[in-house]
Amino acid sequence: MIKEVFKVCDQMMKSCDIDHNELQAQDINSDFFDDYTNTRLVNSFLFNFAKLQDKIGAKLFRQVLYDLKEIDNPNLSMIDILNLLEKLEIIEDVKDWDSLRAIRNALAHEYPFDIDERITNIEIAIDRYLILKKIYQGVVSFYYSKVTT
Repeated sequence: MIKEVFKVCDQMMKSCDIDHNELQAQDINSDFFDDYTNTRLVNSFLFNFAKLQDKIGAKLFRQVLYDLKEIDNPNLSMIDILNLLEKLEIIEDVKDWDSLRAIRNALAHEYPFDIDERITNIEIAIDRYLILKKIYQGVVSFYYSKVTT
């Protein structure tokens, strides 16, 4: 089960990496969205960014901790899960995850006609993706270090 979750996350991460790299090379301004290809690129990145967060937060964190017997109940609250991940040094700071959730929520509730807000949120997501990637890599490393010992 856990390896299937890793596989799905890895696939989303690859897509996100491609889009992330392409977006970083762009000058994202109001003219950027005149080209529909750019809009599709942004939408692809944001979709995978959000789905990856969902998969990591809703499934992966709990499953890894449960499988490795760090918790005996996978139904712990998210804050308890995050605090344990921080205590185990899998994530550096719970605030990192909170910042990812905040930008995801901002993206979900933004008004498409407010181009300045959209650009700001996209730029934040591009920046925060590196945090998401680091968190995921930390979870993977932690899991495999415990499995192989």
